[in-house]
Amino acid sequence: MRCGRRSIAVCVAIACLSAIAGCGGSAGDQFTSRYFAAQAPLNETFADLATASTHTGGKTSAEIARSLGRLATRFTTELSALEALRPPARAAAAFRTLTASLNRVKGDLWATYVAFGHGDLVSGPQAIVSLQTDTRAATAAAAAVAHMLKP
Repeated sequence: MRCGRRSIAVCVAIACLSAIAGCGGSAGDQFTSRYFAAQAPLNETFADLATASTHTGGKTSAEIARSLGRLATRFTTELSALEALRPPARAAAAFRTLTASLNRVKGDLWATYVAFGHGDLVSGPQAIVSLQTDTRAATAAAAAVAHMLKP
C-alpha cells in the first residue's frame, strides 16, 4: 500500500521529536556532562527521524515501517544509556519525568512501526496522535531537566 496523508502525519509527529534535541544546560558537574553525552546520540536519532520523515513520498507502508524500526531500535538503545545515569537530588524528579516521557515516546514509536508494518489504518493514526502528545510532554520534561542542571 502506498502512503499519502498518513505518511505526512508521521512526518509531523517525528519532526516534533527533534524539538527535544534543542534542550541543553551547563556542564558544571559530572552528571551534567554524562547527561549531555548520553543525550547526544538521542539528538542524532531525532534528527535522523526528522530527515527520514521528509523522504516518505512514494514509499510503501512496509518501507516506512523498516525505517521506523531501525530508528526505534536506536532510540531504545540510546534511551537505555540515558536511563542508566543517576541524577543529583536537585534534578532527580525532573529526570524521572523525562525518562518516563521518553519511554512513552519509545512505545509510541514502536506502535507506529507495528501499525505501518501491518498497514493498519486504525492503529497507525492513533499511534501518531499518541506520539505527538507524548513528544510534547518529553520536550517539556527535557526543558525542566536542562533548567535543573543550570548552576
